[in-house]
Amino acid sequence: MKHTRSILTAALCLVTICLVVTLAVAGTRYAFQDEISAQEWQAKETAMKELLPATSYKAVKSKTGEVYAAVSDEKTQGYLITTSAYGYGSDVSVMTAIQEGVIKEVRVLDASEETPGLGQNVTKESFTSQFQGLKQAPALGKSNENGTIEALTGATRSSNAVAGAVATAFTTYQEIASKKGGTSPHGK
Repeated sequence: MKHTRSILTAALCLVTICLVVTLAVAGTRYAFQDEISAQEWQAKETAMKELLPATSYKAVKSKTGEVYAAVSDEKTQGYLITTSAYGYGSDVSVMTAIQEGVIKEVRVLDASEETPGLGQNVTKESFTSQFQGLKQAPALGKSNENGTIEALTGATRSSNAVAGAVATAFTTYQEIASKKGGTSPHGK
């Protein structure tokens, strides 16, 4: 009987500690949610300004990703589309800048769960620069012809994830373009 009581006491103590810690973390997150949101937006806006400079960024409704129109002098200069695809360890988040139907630049925002030294190399410019100038959705292959992207050695899944995310972004751009009545949703 004494043994059962000590087990119950230990279990109750453990549950109480877990509950207190969970409430403390949730309370802290709730108390600082405005500051956290502001910092997240600032980091996102910094990336957008580096990829496609503009005076403002306006959210565009989309089913497939987070889309912002880069606007300067009341004209849309291009679109920044954030998409993700599953890599080796988790989702790889990618921001794609598309201007007049051409991929201007690609930035991998998060590949932290990919294998260090292999999959995380998708964040390097030597890989992401392959997407620049493409006028169609990319595909992985052996050579860099007709929109084919060369995968990183030992990181095919991570490379596929980035190419897939960019392809989704390009498809999203094309959907926006078709709604605007042309191949380039430019000017409004």
